Amino acid sequence: MNKILILSTIIFLIIIGCSTTPELVPDPKNVTFLTNGIWLGMLPCADCEGIDYQINLKNDYTFKQKSVYKGKSDEIFIDEGRWGFVSDSVIAVSGNEDYKMFLIQQNHLVMLDQDGNKIESSFEERYYLSKDDGTVKEIKEIKPVRPVVEMDLSYYQEKFLNGVDFFARGNEPNWTLEIDLEKSMNFAMFEGFNIITPAVEGIKAKDSDVTLYTAKTESGELVITVIKDKCQDNMSGEYFPYKVRVEAKSSVYSSYNTFEGCGRFLYDMRLYDIYVMEEMTGFNLKKEKLMKGRPTFEFNLTDMRFGGHAGCNSLSGGINVVGNKITFGGLMGTLMVCPNMKVERAVIEALNQKTVTYSIDKMKLTIVSGKTKMVLQKVD
Repeated sequence: MNKILILSTIIFLIIIGCSTTPELVPDPKNVTFLTNGIWLGMLPCADCEGIDYQINLKNDYTFKQKSVYKGKSDEIFIDEGRWGFVSDSVIAVSGNEDYKMFLIQQNHLVMLDQDGNKIESSFEERYYLSKDDGTVKEIKEIKPVRPVVEMDLSYYQEKFLNGVDFFARGNEPNWTLEIDLEKSMNFAMFEGFNIITPAVEGIKAKDSDVTLYTAKTESGELVITVIKDKCQDNMSGEYFPYKVRVEAKSSVYSSYNTFEGCGRFLYDMRLYDIYVMEEMTGFNLKKEKLMKGRPTFEFNLTDMRFGGHAGCNSLSGGINVVGNKITFGGLMGTLMVCPNMKVERAVIEALNQKTVTYSIDKMKLTIVSGKTKMVLQKVD
């Protein structure tokens, strides 16, 4: 399996208005992904008051930038070219006149030096660009509110049981993406266009919830960007927790085709229930005298929350479920002191801020955390 590390590298630098506001460059597709859109800032200038700067990163990986040297000239300098990713968190813009790199940092683009490092300066904050959400909203079409459609649990359960860990789809044209994190990535269109690659490990951005998957085979190439952001299917009305961009290039075509849609990580839907512990490594729960009885776990997959008790104190916290893995956040609990705290300490040690594997057979849930195994029975 050959891995390609992403995208085209090309870069942007728009320069914007002086004392008068220059004409904004609209984003014709109203893209709402992390990087796309109009970014504004006032960059430092050695011989002027500052560079009034604007750049529009477009969905087709082109850009247009405008710059005005305030206090020196009212002339608007315009540059155009292409932009792309240098890494999972750095983009580059390459125009006719200029080349720059920017770090994606939370809600900002941070200008870097020519070596890709942060610029150390007493004016450091002036290298930060902010997205002009208002201008994007002004060009959005008013669309009717679509009714919320509940996801088809049986459909996604079947996909999960067939080995699919992540599923995405889009429209116009219709396409689907199925990722088995251990085996393959399968991108397909109803017109017969199909690319299958081996699975690759996702590259996560440091400062945002964005994951990148890139792979190349003889049949084609896939560059998949998964962004944690609410997304509604524009035909069915179903809501998804992730926005997805797929760049696909088959052996037939010389350039990438870009597709946008919505997706979700899949998991065993049977986890969404209440379970009582029957077994735990190192303990005979039938003989343990626990104030609240055997530990009880409840998994709420709609809100991705965990609750219950460990025999004494109530416990709760956030979770993230992907495939056959559950990642627990920091657990919170009451502070009662009970005669027997050994089981509770062991439960917290096994789950608190840990990623565990789980499996469900019939009505029994098995959780494995390191050397600790817990078996729980579904509550009727």
